Amino acid sequence: MKKIIIKYCLVSLILSLGGNIIYSQPQYTIEKLPFCKTDYDEFSPAYFNDSIIFCANWKNDVLVSYSDTSEDPKKLLDLYITKLVENKKWQSPERIEGLNTLFNEGPASFFDGGAEVAFTRNIYYVKKFGNYNKPGNNAGIFFANNVNDKWTNIRPFEYNSSEYNVMHPSVSEDGKDMYFASDMTGGFGGFDIYVTHFKNNKWTKPINLGSNINSDYDEAFPFIHSSGRLFFASKGWNSKGGFDIFYSQEIQDKWIKPQNMKEPVNSVYDDFGLIADEYLQTGYFSTNRNKSDDIYTFKSVITEFENCTMQKRNTFCYVFYEKGTSEGDVTGTMRYEWDFGDGTKIRGLEVEHCYAKTGKYVVKLNVIDSLTGEVYFNQAHYDHLVEEREQPFITTPDFATEGESIKLDAKRCNMKNFRIAKYYWDFGDGNKGIGEEVSHTFYQEGVYDVKLQIESTQGRNGVRKACVYRSVAIKKP
Repeated sequence: MKKIIIKYCLVSLILSLGGNIIYSQPQYTIEKLPFCKTDYDEFSPAYFNDSIIFCANWKNDVLVSYSDTSEDPKKLLDLYITKLVENKKWQSPERIEGLNTLFNEGPASFFDGGAEVAFTRNIYYVKKFGNYNKPGNNAGIFFANNVNDKWTNIRPFEYNSSEYNVMHPSVSEDGKDMYFASDMTGGFGGFDIYVTHFKNNKWTKPINLGSNINSDYDEAFPFIHSSGRLFFASKGWNSKGGFDIFYSQEIQDKWIKPQNMKEPVNSVYDDFGLIADEYLQTGYFSTNRNKSDDIYTFKSVITEFENCTMQKRNTFCYVFYEKGTSEGDVTGTMRYEWDFGDGTKIRGLEVEHCYAKTGKYVVKLNVIDSLTGEVYFNQAHYDHLVEEREQPFITTPDFATEGESIKLDAKRCNMKNFRIAKYYWDFGDGNKGIGEEVSHTFYQEGVYDVKLQIESTQGRNGVRKACVYRSVAIKKP
């Protein structure tokens, strides 16, 4: 018998939203980064490989009037890079070569594995007498490539304009979407957030994200998380004072009402420029709560939910083919036909089939007479076990309304050699639960990431843990 090769078709759960933001008690601890200086501004960090790159006005002491969200003239900005070293201390930040000019650079957003960058810069940036006061020297977005650790091929965004500002880019990891802030005409407030898509090797015409994101005031400093959640700063949406950091998620082509990050991230001062790790457990943000703009790190205090991964969908889809066999092995009216053991038969040598449920199936590859349907002989057969993915599993509705009690259970957890002793729940709104099956009511519209962590009984290697998360969208009745 020849071995049947099975390739699994992996289909991920599309709606993945990251971590939890709305809490009845503070979820995060915060700490000012040690390299921030009292008399200067440092803000808008961006991830770059194992480092962060941020804006600072350390080099230039002259106040220069340029257009941005600032109400007062600011000193000119450069981009700096630093990282944590083994002893958990920050390296002395260094000015980035190849991107900085005599004018403003930053904030920045790195994508394509750090091979490309989109960054803010004044449109007229070439060293030239009079450029400092040149009319229309607004902020624009520029792109560059990292080639052998050198930034090259600097080019402008095609929608830059001397009539308005285009700035604060945040590009998705795959480089297909870019969110940015602009005060172009036709918006809802002073600065609004827009999106553009990279198609056919060019960026599409920017689209305003609409009134569910943009208010009558300023919205700026967007950050698109890998989960699809959008963080941004706003002076509207009932901010506590100045800019507050909010987040939203696009559900069924509609942005959910922005949710405030709450204290201690937000304050009565300006809070903006947030970035977060894959699991939304740690990250950085900017604030002027100590007079100048400084960068803070934040860390979740919910440490018992460790290394949570996105819950993956069970699709039971596979591609079947037989190694070492070709269509030319049969001639005339003879054809290959797969019998999947669930009543489904498909002709062909390499085929895809999705099972409706778990179970053990006898899969056969037959050679049949295509005229009569009669089985000429059996090429191979295979006992194929269809089972759910090995993972903790949350069963709950995708959508619910405010005030509605919903059930959540962990009955479909599938963990081999893992005897479950405890079930812990984090509902994403400051409340927790214990048990294989629980009920919970959400009282505010938003998108919540429900986490389930299971713990094993005590074994030779101690207590084992596994954790997943999935999202639940809560809407108004």
